Amino acid sequence: MDKYSSPISYIWGALCALFGALSLNDIAMVIGIVLSIATFIINWIYRRREFLHKKKLREQFYEKYNKDCHRNNL
Repeated sequence: MDKYSSPISYIWGALCALFGALSLNDIAMVIGIVLSIATFIINWIYRRREFLHKKKLREQFYEKYNKDCHRNNL
C-alpha cells in the first residue's frame, strides 16, 4: 500500500504548495489559459470530423454521379 500512497501524497503536496503560492489573479490566468487551449483542441477536433464527413459525402456523390454518367453514355 505504501508503494502507491507515498507518490500520491507527494503529488498532492506539490499541487497544494503550487496553488498556495499563487494569488487569485494567477490562478484565474492559469485557468483561462487552460480553458482557451481546451477550446482550441475541441474546435479543431470537431472541425476535422466535419471536414472528413463532408469529404466522404462528396466522394459518394461523385462516385454515384460518375456511375450515372457512364450508364447514360453507353
